Amino acid sequence: MATLIGAAFEPGADVDGALVGLDRLADLCEPSFDSILATLFESGRLRGNSADYGDPRNSYLHRVLERGAGIPITLSVCAIEVGRRLGVQIAGVGLPGHFLVVCDGEYADPFHGGGRYTPDELEPAWRRITGMTVALDRRLVQPTHTRSILLRMLNNLKNTMVAIDEPVQLQVLAKLRCAFPELAGEHAEYARWLRHWN
Repeated sequence: MATLIGAAFEPGADVDGALVGLDRLADLCEPSFDSILATLFESGRLRGNSADYGDPRNSYLHRVLERGAGIPITLSVCAIEVGRRLGVQIAGVGLPGHFLVVCDGEYADPFHGGGRYTPDELEPAWRRITGMTVALDRRLVQPTHTRSILLRMLNNLKNTMVAIDEPVQLQVLAKLRCAFPELAGEHAEYARWLRHWN
């Protein structure tokens, strides 16, 4: 499903090619969390795009695989999908302001080269990365469901597309977000976008 988000914004996207790209990454890895982190992130094959974080292509999975650069959530999706192909149970963890992966109680940060954290190291690392000073709600360190990952990807794109203020892209975004009943309260906002363009 994550590949289809990018394809909605770039209709010429090779979705099948992106899936093949994930297959090829899996072929390079041993079936272990260590190998997946080393092959994808420690190697620099996939890396965090801190230089141009707001580039929409960081949220399009096919572009992340092409360019080798993305944001925390799309890089995490790559790890999850490679793990799924190898039978390694990797899950996403949606923290406020950052996104990680977890496997067998060990957390890792795809955006920062696959750096790892024990449960005790997680909160200090999160504070350092995000600059937040509040306590980390421990409920948020649990694995994030697939639907929530997709919604968070769309939230990231909303921030990006509203900043860019590009009518065609915002129209695509509105259609995608309308597919989620939990976002029904945003319909008035989409109408404001339409009035703004006309």
